[in-house]
Formats: sequence, C-alpha cells, structure tokens
Amino acid sequence: MLLLEMDLARFIQIYIVQGLIGLFYIYMSYKVLRRDKKNLHLALCGFYVCVGLGVLINIIYASIFDETLVRLLHFMTYFLFCFCQVFLLIFVLILTKSENIITLRIQLILISSFGLLLSVLWFIPNGITINETTNWKPVWSWEFLIYSYIVCTLFTFGPLIYYSGKIYFKFETMELRKKWICFIIGIMAYYFVYYGTSLSNTLNDSTFRLIWSIISLIAIPTTYLIYYGVGREL
Repeated sequence: MLLLEMDLARFIQIYIVQGLIGLFYIYMSYKVLRRDKKNLHLALCGFYVCVGLGVLINIIYASIFDETLVRLLHFMTYFLFCFCQVFLLIFVLILTKSENIITLRIQLILISSFGLLLSVLWFIPNGITINETTNWKPVWSWEFLIYSYIVCTLFTFGPLIYYSGKIYFKFETMELRKKWICFIIGIMAYYFVYYGTSLSNTLNDSTFRLIWSIISLIAIPTTYLIYYGVGREL
C-alpha cells in the first residue's frame, strides 16, 4: 500500500537508484578492506561505508511518517552523503604527501572539523521541511543549499581536484595516468550527483525530480571508476 501511494520519481530515486548505489558502495568497501587495513585503505573504505549507511537510512525512513523522526533521519542521510567526502580528501592527501605527513592526528582534525561544519546545517532555520504538506519529500531552503555547497566545495571538492591534478602529473607512465583519470572521473561524477540531488531537493519540482532520478543512475558505474582507478592497485 505504501509503495502504491509513492510517486514514480520518489520510488525510482529511493528503492531503485539509491538501493543499487547503496549495495554497490558497501560491496566496494568490502573489496578495499579485504586487501589491507592501512590508513590509505581505511580512508577509501570510510568513503564507501558512509555512502552505504546513508542509503540504508534513507530507505528506512521512506516508510516512516513521524515528522520529527523523518527530519532527523533525512538529515543523517544527507550528513553521511557529505561526510564521506572528507575520506576521499584524506585518501588523496596521503597519496600526495605520505602517511608520515598526513598523520592520524591530522586526519582526525580534518574529520572532526568537517563534521562540525556540516553539523551547522541542522541549526539553519527551516532548512529542511519534510512532512505531509510536502508529500513526505525533503524540501530544502536556499540557505541550507548554499551553506552546504560552500562547505563541501571549499573543504573537499576544491582540494580534491587540486591534489588529484598534482598526482596526475607526477605519474610518468600513460597507464598510471589513465587509471588516475578514471579516479578523477569517478570523483567528478559523485559530486555531479551530490550537487544535482541537493538542487533537486531545493527546487522541489516534480518534473525535475523525475528527470534527475533517472540521470543519477550514473552514480552506479562511477562508483567502480573510483575503485578501478586506485583501489585495485593498493
């Protein structure tokens, strides 16, 4: 009955797109962790685990109709989708500067600082609205969207692209460069989905939501591109 009441766009977005993405990310985390448990592996694994947990929470709250609980769970979902980005940054920084420079202390500072910045999202007035009036779809304020964009772009996306470029030019063989390009494409595609999904929740347009739910299927193959670029060589 619940699924019959759910519109097509939301059904595709939650149970098909995000369900497949979640399973795939969890599988990727297992593959990375199975190879080794060094900081480099743990950082990449942290990225996959956060996304997988975020998807799981999102699927769970899709069938809950308590406004306070749903709002909290939706925030936790989005928090994890953003928080995972810091692990990609740590991964790239370790590759760039080595674990001797990017020590555990520095990693914890980066993780806690980014986590605190993201936590501010919860306190933005009317940042998230999700209740019966929105048909239990998340609707964000522009202040919420802009703050999220600024934090994630400046703290993770910008540095990721910068240091990924430096690593690319350090490689001397075309084979390594091609694999690293795959990693960069995977990162770009993840942020493409992040920016697009965030905008979709803010615009709150049914047509855009449906179109975006289909476009975001790109996230599934690009998950493997991140692993293909570096994970298999770790």
